[in-house]
Amino acid sequence: MTNRLDNFTDAAFAFAVTLLVIGGSDPPSDYAMLSAAVAEVPAFAIGFAIITMFWFGHVRWRGYRGQGDALSVFLTVLLVFLVLIYVQPLRAMARSFSSFLGGSGTPFVGDTGDLFFIYGLGFVAMAATMTALFREALRNPELSRLDRYALHGEIVIWLILVTTGVISLVLASFDATGDFAPLIYATLGFSIPLFTWRYFYARPMPSEDG
Repeated sequence: MTNRLDNFTDAAFAFAVTLLVIGGSDPPSDYAMLSAAVAEVPAFAIGFAIITMFWFGHVRWRGYRGQGDALSVFLTVLLVFLVLIYVQPLRAMARSFSSFLGGSGTPFVGDTGDLFFIYGLGFVAMAATMTALFREALRNPELSRLDRYALHGEIVIWLILVTTGVISLVLASFDATGDFAPLIYATLGFSIPLFTWRYFYARPMPSEDG
């Protein structure tokens, strides 16, 4: 059961990456179209990194949870459901954000604030689901003290992602131009490494048997 569920999850994330790449676009038939497709590479890299972050989070969760139970199955299926919906606003956001950062990609036509509000809903929902998965993994009676310590760190990391998404949502709801909503996600490049260093490396780790 566990192997089949994980295979289903991996396939869903792989399909989401495929949608991120092709997304209904026609294959390039001339040099101009090929150049435009290459210009989308930074946008793809952004979207690919975000999808990989969620997929790898689920891989780490499985290592702590083991077999799991009905709640594990429900949360995993919910994650799959969300990623298959989330990939479309993610694709639009990645293109717009890539254009915003360096001039490549396709800018979003319309209110950028609305785009990041819709994107933020998906981001928060997926990050919250990952938080619930790691919280659920604490129910595993075979976890060592060190595993439980690591799980609490994972929970905080995903809560940081949820909080960041919520702040971006609030900004997007009040700023239709979307000037500040995308910048909030850039803070993750500082907040996550800072917490990871502080929690896992700058303080004594508990012993396996203590």
